Amino acid sequence: MRKQLTEIEEIDAFLLQTLRGVPLLVFRARLAVSAELRAKVRQQQQVHQVIKYLGREEQRQQLQAIHDHLMEDASFHHSITSIFQ
Repeated sequence: MRKQLTEIEEIDAFLLQTLRGVPLLVFRARLAVSAELRAKVRQQQQVHQVIKYLGREEQRQQLQAIHDHLMEDASFHHSITSIFQ
């Protein structure tokens, strides 16, 4: 299990471009010769994309909640909508 966690950390460091120097060179060499490692890197990229998407979706929901709360105030709603008329 520890080996898997270490590998996940190493892949994350590679994807986040924080892996430097000799460790980066070694990882790239392993990547060039290992189809299994390439598959794991692709999977981890997909995980990063899902996390990014979910984070954006959460921000959209938070912004919508703020918008809805602000628009409940009739005077604020009127002053904002009058700007765009």
